[in-house]
Amino acid sequence: MIWEKHAIDPEEVKELATLYNIDLLPAAIMARRNITVAQELRYYLEDGTQYLHNPFLLEEMEDAVERIFTAKSEGEKVLVYGDRDVDGITSIVLLVETLKDLGLDVSWKLPMGDDPYGLTMEVVEEFARADGTLIIAVDCGTTNTREISFAQELGVDTIVVDHHNPQEELPAACAIINPKLSDTGYPFAGLCGCGVAAKLRWALYFGNTDFYKQPICLLNVRPGNETFILDAVKLENLIEIDRMSESLVPGMMKLEETQFAKFVRGQQVLVYDAPAQEQMLRKLFGNRVEINVLDLAPEVWDMFPALENRSLLKMSEGSRLARYGTVIPEEIDAFVALFTAFVNKKAPELEEKNEAVMDLVALGTLADMMPLRNENRILVKRGLARLTAGKRLGVRTLLEKQKLFGKAALTSRDIGFQLAPVINASGRMGEPDKSVRLLLSDNPAEAEELAAAIVALNQKRRQIGEEAWSRVLPAAQESYRENGNRFILVQDNEVHRGITGILAGRLSRQFKVPAAVVTSFDGRAVGSLRSARGMGATEFLKQFEDLFDDWGGHDSAAGFQFPFSAMQQFTARARKVIPEIVLEEEEEEKITIDAELPHSHLTPELEQVVEIFAPFGQENPPLVFMARALRIGKLDLVGREEQHLRLLLDSGNYRWPAVFWNSSDRVGVDFRAGDQVDVLFEFGKNYFQNRETVQLTVIDMKRTAS
Repeated sequence: MIWEKHAIDPEEVKELATLYNIDLLPAAIMARRNITVAQELRYYLEDGTQYLHNPFLLEEMEDAVERIFTAKSEGEKVLVYGDRDVDGITSIVLLVETLKDLGLDVSWKLPMGDDPYGLTMEVVEEFARADGTLIIAVDCGTTNTREISFAQELGVDTIVVDHHNPQEELPAACAIINPKLSDTGYPFAGLCGCGVAAKLRWALYFGNTDFYKQPICLLNVRPGNETFILDAVKLENLIEIDRMSESLVPGMMKLEETQFAKFVRGQQVLVYDAPAQEQMLRKLFGNRVEINVLDLAPEVWDMFPALENRSLLKMSEGSRLARYGTVIPEEIDAFVALFTAFVNKKAPELEEKNEAVMDLVALGTLADMMPLRNENRILVKRGLARLTAGKRLGVRTLLEKQKLFGKAALTSRDIGFQLAPVINASGRMGEPDKSVRLLLSDNPAEAEELAAAIVALNQKRRQIGEEAWSRVLPAAQESYRENGNRFILVQDNEVHRGITGILAGRLSRQFKVPAAVVTSFDGRAVGSLRSARGMGATEFLKQFEDLFDDWGGHDSAAGFQFPFSAMQQFTARARKVIPEIVLEEEEEEKITIDAELPHSHLTPELEQVVEIFAPFGQENPPLVFMARALRIGKLDLVGREEQHLRLLLDSGNYRWPAVFWNSSDRVGVDFRAGDQVDVLFEFGKNYFQNRETVQLTVIDMKRTAS
């Protein structure tokens, strides 16, 4: 294992620390992780919902809202259809709760048993026969071109709420909400399906406010150098759609001759502190000028008393706009931010309804391994807090079964390793409806029964998975050799279709190459592909789309199906293209060090530094620290086969409990009790019998050089 610590510029570290009012250690870690751009850095230092992107930035969001409102007013039947994995399950629950709360006639459905992924002709036809007229496909639908065209023929509209990679042809839905569409205009493509569904939820509740689709024009006049400058911004659904700035000399132009007059024609103009604004306008255009403006200041001061008589200039200078903006904010920018805060305060249900589903969004994001950067950091951080509190009965019951309820704070690791796999198991074993019902339940007896059933399904899934692993491993080793150590393709009809993804993932991790596992049922081949070393999963599968009935996914994971009669053709063509796959070179494992800590920094306060960077996960791995010359004060072999180590590492002022997994064979060879060692470690907590204690997880360790 190679230890790497990248050099950083001390001046850049000092600048970051000063600019963002943080200590030097977290500033150094940010510099080392290249988190130095304001738009990304703010998601490590802030967790307020005001930093989430506006849902109406998603193309066709307003179309979706309008179609759903029409369904409500016309009393239409609506079907929410999703995927069987955690992301799909949480997406269904979120939208069903939302639509029911808004008063719509809504039902839900998802693939059961051996049903294929995505919307099917059978589902569409059955819904149409029941007089249904609107399907909302969530965490699926982007690739369901044929099915959505069929729905259209039957008089059923479709809204797609998805995050999977689009193919060249998009379905003829009345709205497609997907941050990965090339023309979406949305600034972050890393949302999970449930995250996209949460955006639709917010937009729907915003649609019930007086501000929905209302054009708003904000005006601010400020003195310049012998001039006055008129800045104006047009907003719709809190999205900036236009702005202008005009510098005018008093008495030189009539109002109607200005660019400003054309810009605000027909608009209701809002200002902050009307007396001051009107005074400057009269100096510009004369005392007889009449501009109808509405003063927002009195309502703002009533809502935010601390702002009374505070100017926009002062707000812009002291606001976070200045800290995180790419340019120095003007007073009009402070006005836009103030108006947005005003709207959210005036419509508190926006925050309340959003917060109520953060647990579902965190579950979906972590289970689908979405990148923990940008707004996902806020969504997951708030969601973990809600999961920890057990606000949702079904989640709390499942946490109790997994002995997680009662922890001071759940982590992304807790969700990713102990909660999400249990929910996923219900889908893999063909009974995902149990998880949907659990998360929707408000009945303790029902929740207890469903949670027990889901835990039992997970135990069964694990047993089936281990048996399947033993069977496919020899075939995988052979495929690995036949494909020049570049790719694994295993076809085994005995494999349960619900675990092909688990097996493919495990193979790709063990052999460090892309892996596909294919099984069959009912005359069809069904497969899962997991990527490795930079190969794009959907890019690879695109070469075979003429064979597939259905396929899709992400860059790292994808699924596909086709008639089993084409299996030999698929295998033969795959063998031809596998040699052309470009894989990143394998190298000896490298561990990047985030910070080397002197003993004086090895204190319990280190937890506060870790918290800045949590939650950890995809594209944001746990912090790795290095400390030199720690003494091994105690060393015990633990585990069923005594394969792990439990240690005490002495830094002088503190003795740190630590674990070192699968390393007992190194005792007496690389180190022993009493040695001074250099250590790479993660800072974390151990939770046992309802008690939490600080614990270091050792990544690597070697004797200190004399």
